[in-house]
Amino acid sequence: MISVTLLMFANSMFSTLLALRANIEQYPNEMIGLMTSAYFLGFVLGTFRSGPLINRVGHIRTFAALAAIAAACALLVLIIPNPWAWVTLRAAMGAATAGLFIVVESWLNNRATNESRGLLLSMYIMIGYIASAVGQQAIKLGDPGAYELFLFVGMALALSLVPVSLTRATHPDPVETPRLNIRRLFQVSPTSVIVCLAAGLINSSWWGLGPVYAREIGLSVSEIASLMTAALLGGMLLQLPIGRLSDRLDRRLVIFGVTIGVSIPAFALVLGEFLPSWGTLTAVAIFFGLASTLYPLSIAYANDYLDPGDVVAASGGFIMIFSVGAVAGPIAASAAMRIAGPQGMFIYIMAIVVLLTAFIAWRMRVRQWAPVVEKEPYVLQPELQAPGVISELDPRAEVDEGYDQGPDILDTPTAEAEEDTPFGFWLGLFGIKPEDSNEPDADPEPTEPLEVSTLAEPNNSEHHPKH
Repeated sequence: MISVTLLMFANSMFSTLLALRANIEQYPNEMIGLMTSAYFLGFVLGTFRSGPLINRVGHIRTFAALAAIAAACALLVLIIPNPWAWVTLRAAMGAATAGLFIVVESWLNNRATNESRGLLLSMYIMIGYIASAVGQQAIKLGDPGAYELFLFVGMALALSLVPVSLTRATHPDPVETPRLNIRRLFQVSPTSVIVCLAAGLINSSWWGLGPVYAREIGLSVSEIASLMTAALLGGMLLQLPIGRLSDRLDRRLVIFGVTIGVSIPAFALVLGEFLPSWGTLTAVAIFFGLASTLYPLSIAYANDYLDPGDVVAASGGFIMIFSVGAVAGPIAASAAMRIAGPQGMFIYIMAIVVLLTAFIAWRMRVRQWAPVVEKEPYVLQPELQAPGVISELDPRAEVDEGYDQGPDILDTPTAEAEEDTPFGFWLGLFGIKPEDSNEPDADPEPTEPLEVSTLAEPNNSEHHPKH
């Protein structure tokens, strides 16, 4: 959880910081949008390619390597002031970030019990929102046009690997690559697929170009940080009430209402330069608070029609669908901003909302909703800078017996001090078997060698039942 806090803090801070720095460098909005698209493209590639790396070298080494790559990408922005290089670095950082989240989430999944998965998932998501909000506030500590804030991000990313590297827990079970069957998802629930796609189009546009919008309507760096924080707080506060409402009503009706609700603050933000500061903050909190629920609502609605055994497989498809929208969204929004000015982003979002509203209204006419007794409960999702692969932590997922055994803990015996070997600890002599030492065996009953079976065979089914 400490690593998650540092990781999400740095990821949130860097997203806004890079957009502001690119705007200061007078890069066109299309290029800034392309940087955001590159991040989500890298994220989806990392989601589907990190599993083999983790299984080959282990969770700890993978986390350390990817954290180093992410930190290097953040710092290289200072060394290479070229927009195309920044696009490449942003894609690499997206892939590394995806791998980091997979390491963390698979480890949490291995530590959870069947009874605690929902609570652990909620804690994980709350920490993500709070750390991301604090990351936005940290932008106030310096000037985006200088180098100090970028060094701060690099330091936070580097420090995120310390708790993982020092853990006494052994490796969890192997990570399976998410399976894709988008055609099956579309057959089960066309509404879920389209809503998930729209969520990617809307939310990625905000995260990539929201700071640029705020800067172009005349807000200061401090006000921009407050604006982005308000969006995160809105997402954190509105997810659960809307989710619980969708458990009691037709989810499509709730999605329909949320979609219309998104259009109201979006229309107000078209006039953002004329709003008072409190009005802009309120509109942004409501806008992102509602928009952030579209992704989990789409997953919840699909799960109403899926078997529990298909929940994990479906998550890979939803990540891919969301990422397709997240790659296209910032590019389209930046083009709208070039044509219509900063308010063009929200004009673009309103156009998506109109199309989505029409589609949901049509689907409500051709398909009945799932009765309450047949529904799966709404489950919180991570904040949408990083749509995490949390499917196995999802309480709706079907798991095998032995799921909640948890990992083994590396139990290293404490070396006993001996008067005749005062430097033995520093030279690593304790724990050496007598037959391996040049000295004669003075102990008639040699000490039991250190049990290392869990290190040699981290994925042994006896210690780690496969779920």
